[in-house]
Amino acid sequence: MDNGHGLSKRERLCGRKAIDALFSSADSISLSVYPIRAVFRNTEEADTRVLVSVSKKRFRHAVDRNRVKRQLREQYRLHKHLLPAPTPATGGMDVAFIWLSNRLHPSAMVEEKMVALLTKIAHAAAARRPQNETTA
Repeated sequence: MDNGHGLSKRERLCGRKAIDALFSSADSISLSVYPIRAVFRNTEEADTRVLVSVSKKRFRHAVDRNRVKRQLREQYRLHKHLLPAPTPATGGMDVAFIWLSNRLHPSAMVEEKMVALLTKIAHAAAARRPQNETTA
């Protein structure tokens, strides 16, 4: 049923163990393109899994937090092809997107920032990949 453009259940990062591993692991990398911060790490999983977080400290009203989360998920969904595709040899990746701003932004600006951030993640992931996997 998934045509490659959706954000399926298996693409969502959930579970305390997986989330704790992402934020406490020594091999996690953090990159920012204001107003979005991404924390990611390579995993043995077969998929790239995503977590979206907007703090209650940033937006007191749930309607505003939900709008930002919707914007982030949609822009990730549209541009996830910029990340390296998970393979059995390289595994997947866990990514957390965290909203840093205290105000709402237009979707066009969120899209621009998400594309820049996903490009940075792809370059960082390629640089960390062992040489024998990049030449294969």
